[in-house]
Amino acid sequence: MATIAPPVSNELILTESRTMRMQTIERTDVLDKVKALSMLPDSLHVTTEMAAAYYEVDTQAIHSLVRRNRDELTQNGMRTIQGAELRAFKTETGGQGDHLFNGVRSLRLFTRRALLNVGQLLTESEVARRVRQYLLNTEQVVRQEIQPRQAIAARRMTPTLFRQVYFSDVPENAFWEHLYTHGYLLDQRNQRRDAFGNLTKDGYRHGHPRAGKGDKFFQLPEDMWVDPNGRPRGRAVVRPDRVRELVQQLISEGLRANPSISWFPSPSRPVLSSTEVIDGHVIEFRRGA
Repeated sequence: MATIAPPVSNELILTESRTMRMQTIERTDVLDKVKALSMLPDSLHVTTEMAAAYYEVDTQAIHSLVRRNRDELTQNGMRTIQGAELRAFKTETGGQGDHLFNGVRSLRLFTRRALLNVGQLLTESEVARRVRQYLLNTEQVVRQEIQPRQAIAARRMTPTLFRQVYFSDVPENAFWEHLYTHGYLLDQRNQRRDAFGNLTKDGYRHGHPRAGKGDKFFQLPEDMWVDPNGRPRGRAVVRPDRVRELVQQLISEGLRANPSISWFPSPSRPVLSSTEVIDGHVIEFRRGA
């Protein structure tokens, strides 16, 4: 008689699979749906203490998690500021956070994305468990709804989405750096000054296609916002007719593509899922043996 295996604790999939974490990392809205979230006065960051309070654990649990997953958390927006940067941060918050910074020589900050990443990884928190359950339930619904008429239009495929679909094992920062250094996109990071005179703002054409190689694979979106001075603002999207060619080009340059892409599967391993661009739409097919 066949035996029935016990159910798998699905929410732990996120703690074990970085690919699954990357597939759900954009769903920062889940944080507010699971529990009320308090932010710093800039409305963009939380501190270690605030992260611990949200997940209802002690700060040591957050410190331990950071030590084990520093690279991934950093890629998702965690950073530590000190010295002049800390003083500038206090100024930018209008002094409203002074009570949080008294006697502090360095401050670790988590963006909403980094805070969600903590919830994906933290195993000793009931709040984190609910976050993971919510993420997976939402992801399941999204997968069920992906049909040809509902799929993401390829003409709106940003480099971030392109990486998630075809190169999810490549860290996001490394992927963007590759696009900048290999002549695909313009790199204008920190080329404009903020209200305090610091070079902290990106140039107006940051992330636009570079002439030649960049124009071949990328274009500005049709509905890109143009500011009052006539400058197009925002980043490029992948040309829908160049998706496969760009994948092959990046592979030739040393980036590791997802082995599950159906049009170059690994012969030594079954395809568990596949993603294609068909008729101008990104389609994710159901899992199979």
